Amino acid sequence: MVSNKEAFDEFLLESFKDGRGVRELRLSKEEANYLKVKIPKAKFKKIAGPSDSTQKEWYEVNTSRC
Repeated sequence: MVSNKEAFDEFLLESFKDGRGVRELRLSKEEANYLKVKIPKAKFKKIAGPSDSTQKEWYEVNTSRC
């Protein structure tokens, strides 16, 4: 579960505020799962695995069809 939903929701609003529907985001598994529930029609494509101790992975997130 995402530890601070309010802060993560703010991050999402900031990430997509310019109207672009596709973003590359570095997310933990919990954050990716939360986003999949929050925006079920979004398409996710993992583009890189974890590269450091945070265990976050890079995803291409496409919300343009939502």
